[in-house]
Amino acid sequence: MKIHLVTGATGFVGKYLVDALLEKGERVWVIVRPMNNLSAGERVNDIFHEQLATWSDVFRVVDGDITVEGLGIRDSIVAELKNCKVIFWHLAANLSFAAKNRPDVQKTNYIGTVNVVKFANKVAKRFMHMSTAYVCGNAVSFKEDELYKGQKFRNHYEKSKFEAEKYVRDNCKLQYIIFRPSVIIGDAYRGKAEGCTFGYYRYMFMFHFFKKHVIKSLRKNDVAAFCFKIFGTEYDLKDDILKIPWLVIPYPKNGRVDLVTVDYVIKSMVSLYEKNLHGITVHLTHHNLPAFNFLLRAVLLDLGFGGVKLVPVPVWTFRAIINCFYLLAVPLRKYIRSIMWYVPYFTETCEFERSVVEHHLENPPEISRELIARINTYAKENILEHIKV
Repeated sequence: MKIHLVTGATGFVGKYLVDALLEKGERVWVIVRPMNNLSAGERVNDIFHEQLATWSDVFRVVDGDITVEGLGIRDSIVAELKNCKVIFWHLAANLSFAAKNRPDVQKTNYIGTVNVVKFANKVAKRFMHMSTAYVCGNAVSFKEDELYKGQKFRNHYEKSKFEAEKYVRDNCKLQYIIFRPSVIIGDAYRGKAEGCTFGYYRYMFMFHFFKKHVIKSLRKNDVAAFCFKIFGTEYDLKDDILKIPWLVIPYPKNGRVDLVTVDYVIKSMVSLYEKNLHGITVHLTHHNLPAFNFLLRAVLLDLGFGGVKLVPVPVWTFRAIINCFYLLAVPLRKYIRSIMWYVPYFTETCEFERSVVEHHLENPPEISRELIARINTYAKENILEHIKV
């Protein structure tokens, strides 16, 4: 019997992978740990209730924790796995860039991978590892067979994922594939996105929050509203358009963002698995990076802003403005800080080798206005109102 054993199934990409495998008729077991006073089963039931109902005979929850040796999985389940053809998909990761979370990031991303590889070596036949394109650090070019070339890491997330990938390369005894996606976008399920753990929603939320509070002030007709109106601020309730002719937003000129859609990432991962390739690393990055100002304009338009002026500035000026904004906009500091963490990802670009994609896969879909509008609309209708500051 073949079993796909998955870590990180409750995450953004993990949920899409589980769905894709189940829809192909595969047997999927997910390793989930208890969290926030919820058991593993309760967490999975909350996220995968439809899948549990539809594929109850092939979808199974395994209580476990990648941060402990042996993954905390019962001996009886280990014995079952040893009698099956196990395909191990390791997607679990801590995506935090915050310095205060560094110990947790290291524990999940590196120690967790060490434990997973040791366990997989005992029970699995093949190993699929989710890394990140940004193990490249600050390198300006990066090949798929490269790992360390003297790059400096911009946060501990990058460093921990580098260390984890190195451990896989050095210690995995199975046929393996390493996936390195860039920034993944798509529709995250509400429970995952509400904490703003999905970077693109963090970016959108700041504008949503700002609009919401300007409208609230206008309705109160207070002193702030008087000032807003003097400078031409208007809100069209019918079309949900907030016109702010005085608002000038700087952006880094020549900034570009390496985005790929989650459905492309999942399709590529499953395709490479089915092609029975192994011993490879694949950059799941984009061949045609959209401009940052294109994304910024789309967000403003889709969230209902009018009359806003966008001004290109040098990168150093943009960084200085963000730092000043962080000091002044106290209610938004948590999310401004997130934007500050992400600045290198839209002000610095790396040229990624894409040989595996060129030989075995299709290029990712273009980051079109229509695609961005769909993602923005989904976020506006399903996510942003539920995020708590």
